[in-house]
Amino acid sequence: MKRFYPSVSSKLPQPSSYSPIATSVEQNLNRLEEQPQSSKRQRQGIDLDSLLTDPKERIPIRDYHPNERDEIKREYLRRGPCQPRHHKFPQRDFSGLKRRFNPKWFDEYRNWLEYSVIEDAAYCLCCYLFQDEDIHQGGGDVFSSLGFKSWQKKKRFDMHVGKSSSIHNHAKRKCEDLIKQKQSNQTSFDRHSSQTKLEYKIRLKASIEVVRLLLNQGLAFRGHREDES
Repeated sequence: MKRFYPSVSSKLPQPSSYSPIATSVEQNLNRLEEQPQSSKRQRQGIDLDSLLTDPKERIPIRDYHPNERDEIKREYLRRGPCQPRHHKFPQRDFSGLKRRFNPKWFDEYRNWLEYSVIEDAAYCLCCYLFQDEDIHQGGGDVFSSLGFKSWQKKKRFDMHVGKSSSIHNHAKRKCEDLIKQKQSNQTSFDRHSSQTKLEYKIRLKASIEVVRLLLNQGLAFRGHREDES
């Protein structure tokens, strides 16, 4: 191998000329390894205890850093939907008829229905946590960010849930997967032994060094020949 790939350790550029992409990857890897295992309530600078409860006040999930989203979602799922059962729900006028939010709906839709005291509106916890580009289908946008206020149209709750293939049920299944902690890369990484993590870091650093060399030498990442030489 040495006659095809001579030693280049003495030719590597100084840190000041390293590729910013490779350097960023290595820095993120170092922060991940150095992160204390006891830091479960606060990761990547987010204090989970300070997350807002009222659906109207919450920051959209997409506005958080991608590395923080799973932890934030799990925290909201741990808390459960915001259901202030003892709140005095105000009445609204609908064509001369007074209507208000019925707290009994919490029992009927206990796993996802939320109520905002600030906005006097209903929301869906599952759709808030997993907003997709097509979330507006089935009233998803209303229940995830705008808020539902048409108390005289209670059937809209059932329409929001819809069939098993609905946007709501798709988001609900994602919540269930996240609770089981089978879809979280961070959780999977935490379960690995120290030796496995060390071996992973060694392999990743080797890949980074190869990328650095190719970038700084202006070489192709892959040749055009597939023969043994």
